[in-house]
Amino acid sequence: MKLNLKLYFKTVYRKIREEFGNVKRFFVLSKNRITQKRKEFLTVMVIPHNEKPSFKISITYKTITLFFLAVSFVLAASAITVLGYSGKVHEMDELEISSTDFQKQSLKLKSEMNLLHDMSSYYYQKISRLYIKLGGDPSRISSGDKSKLPLGVFDTNSDIIPETYTLKSDIYNLQKSAELTKEIIATIKQRKSIIKNTPSLWPTRGYILFPFGKYFSTITGREVINTGIDIGTFPGTEVVATAPGEVYETGYTESTGYYLKIVHKYGWRTIYSNLERLQIKKGEIVSKGDVLGYVGKTSGSSIFHLHYEVHVGTNPLNPYSFLNQVQN
Repeated sequence: MKLNLKLYFKTVYRKIREEFGNVKRFFVLSKNRITQKRKEFLTVMVIPHNEKPSFKISITYKTITLFFLAVSFVLAASAITVLGYSGKVHEMDELEISSTDFQKQSLKLKSEMNLLHDMSSYYYQKISRLYIKLGGDPSRISSGDKSKLPLGVFDTNSDIIPETYTLKSDIYNLQKSAELTKEIIATIKQRKSIIKNTPSLWPTRGYILFPFGKYFSTITGREVINTGIDIGTFPGTEVVATAPGEVYETGYTESTGYYLKIVHKYGWRTIYSNLERLQIKKGEIVSKGDVLGYVGKTSGSSIFHLHYEVHVGTNPLNPYSFLNQVQN
């Protein structure tokens, strides 16, 4: 067994040496051939067609190889330069196209900003006028002068383009408009509530028989001071509440017939008298337009009419000023 292994390794070793020898001989032969080629010449003979003598040019293969390498290097460098230049030209073209698009977009943006400025200015002016009409403070309205705007809205030392100042002004005015709009809505809601609770309906259908204030009475023959109005109408005509409220007093006297008094929000009070009968009782909550009773007459007057008064606190006001121009 040991002899077989020893013989096997010797055989392998011998084959390896033979292969290395073959490789070495190949490289030696290649080197010799290259060396021989380098010493060889390429001869070019030029023979003219006239009687001039011919001549020849001898060039070594080494020189030819170096020449072709140099030419290849120059061509490669030229190709790289041309490609680089073409790439820069392409980039310049793209930049020019991008610049043109940017200019178009800038002009479009400027036009839209001008439109936005006109719309915001129009909106701000309308809101400002409405705010002042509703009793707002005029000093809170900006006049549009940059010098009167709060600090921080404009920076006069900045290099920012004028359109940016305009945009800042629009933003400021829109913010002020939003604030004023909120106050306007709150004011309208409050006034809507006041209007809703203001005695504004005709308490009954008819005509003004005796006005508010001083007038000459044809019944008594002398001047009378009326703290309300007297509305002539048909007997039994419905009498309605002119505003929502609470009935705080009802009663009957010979001079007034059946009467009732209602208290409303914001200090309003209304009084209805000369009723034939009542439809509601003391302490009841009534809505605008609810039927309170029916028109009658008293012993002191033969005309069917309703006596109606409007008070704020203890002061009587002319009820006709609060009545709708068209009856209910």
